[in-house]
Amino acid sequence: MERERRPQVTASTPIGLLERLFIVLGAGVGLAALDLHVKSVLVTPAWAYHHRSDTWFVVCIVTLVGALAIARVPSLGVSIGSGLLSGGVLGNLVSADRDGGSVPDPLIVVTRWGGVAFNAADVFTILGIGVLVGSLMAYAIRNRDRLRPPTRAERWLLRRLGR
Repeated sequence: MERERRPQVTASTPIGLLERLFIVLGAGVGLAALDLHVKSVLVTPAWAYHHRSDTWFVVCIVTLVGALAIARVPSLGVSIGSGLLSGGVLGNLVSADRDGGSVPDPLIVVTRWGGVAFNAADVFTILGIGVLVGSLMAYAIRNRDRLRPPTRAERWLLRRLGR
């Protein structure tokens, strides 16, 4: 009796919008919870709290809305990157709200030349941006036949750049 083979899911496998939204929301909430747990367990020195402005809060909200909107792109990689980014932004947003507008950075790396303080949400945000940019580039390259042609100004700029 032959076993039925299941299709292999890759970063380029098309998945439905609801699945992509679930990935973004699930990863975002899960990673934010992980970040908040790390911040609650590790002791953060007073100097490693970084105050955030009201503008920063607005930018975070816009970023979260954009992360959900970009889930329209039918790409697993884009959804994963958007989920990582959402988790980082949401983790810092919630912790800043809990700590009176300041974000704790309990992870500290010290070298003889100086040091850096950060948190898990910062790592998720940076990883999310990298995965998101790489996945969007791959999606655009695979679907370049669907892109609009360059405008007159873009063609002029390309000629000036020697391309």
